[in-house]
Amino acid sequence: MKRRSPPWGAIEAFITAARTNSFKEAADQLGLSPPAFSRRIQALENHIGVKLFDRAAPLPVLTVSGARYLERLQPGYDAMRAATDWMMPDADRRPIRIGVSQSLAVSWLVPRLPRFYARADGIQLVLQSTNHGADLLGGGADVTILYGTGDWDHLVSQKLFGLEAFVVSAPRLADGRPVPRSVADLAGHRLFELVHPANQWADWLALAGYRSPIEAERAAFDGAQVMYEAAARGLGVALGVRPLVDPFLADGRLEIAFDLSLPLAGSYYVVAQPEVRRQRAVQTLWRWLVAEAAAPTAVAA
Repeated sequence: MKRRSPPWGAIEAFITAARTNSFKEAADQLGLSPPAFSRRIQALENHIGVKLFDRAAPLPVLTVSGARYLERLQPGYDAMRAATDWMMPDADRRPIRIGVSQSLAVSWLVPRLPRFYARADGIQLVLQSTNHGADLLGGGADVTILYGTGDWDHLVSQKLFGLEAFVVSAPRLADGRPVPRSVADLAGHRLFELVHPANQWADWLALAGYRSPIEAERAAFDGAQVMYEAAARGLGVALGVRPLVDPFLADGRLEIAFDLSLPLAGSYYVVAQPEVRRQRAVQTLWRWLVAEAAAPTAVAA
């Protein structure tokens, strides 16, 4: 009986894990949950009957059999990927996939897209929600707008704009307390913050010169848009960051609590792999994003 080849997904998981030396990073690149990724590795090991990784080490390490398997398998895998890329439409004709957080897409990118399409000469875009660079390395996105310091390995980046933060609140708080009008007034309020980037309240308070700990309840959110929505309902106060908070300020659902705006450590960057950055369509998009970031904040309706 002829033996069947292992599933393509299992092979891809094995090679990605071997290249990254991290199951978590490899799972992120392939858009899989850690359990789903582990099942693919286990399925491949069961199929060929040998252990490919030594899981006793702090990070997954190839066994001797795993290293031999990778050496024989990798050229064929790379050839299949190259053949697939060669058969795909011209990169300058297919849509450009942009990874961007939902909050930045809604508050900054989408309102400006009519200006891009007016001069894009037929370039089409696909927006994908993301908050990290793994989609770039895994091939899931062509260009991503990321928050950070610009030091992503194996990627090229250009700063779009820095950020400043200030305290925002609903005009009325649900618990009946008055809106805080100073840093000291924050004590006792529920402070909303993001899971990533972490510690923004601590960093902001340190910049404000407030060294004493503030006794306050904290609530964390994984997206700025949801956080500002909760703040707009008077459930707590948050650090407002333009342009993410601008829609809420514009319609009056949030207001700046007091006049103290301080810079954050990170900035927004446009990021891509070097070979993708050189594509003509990506160059057009890249230049447009940089120009929009440097333009006045007002956007025509």
